[in-house]
Amino acid sequence: MKTKLVFSTVLIKSRLTLRMTQSQVATAVGVSQSAYNYWESGKHYPNATKIYLLIKVLKIPIEDVYTT
Repeated sequence: MKTKLVFSTVLIKSRLTLRMTQSQVATAVGVSQSAYNYWESGKHYPNATKIYLLIKVLKIPIEDVYTT
């Protein structure tokens, strides 16, 4: 899996591309806005279930989440 910093950059870029707020993404994946903010800032990392939901909500290509 990519580092927290790279993953957080993917989250930010994907969210902004879709013109979503942090609050909208957080609601869609079932966490608080502050929890989502920690993921974007690289302070914390989501669990596998939340990563799956983030991929679906933010339309992130799987290759952007995992390194080969």
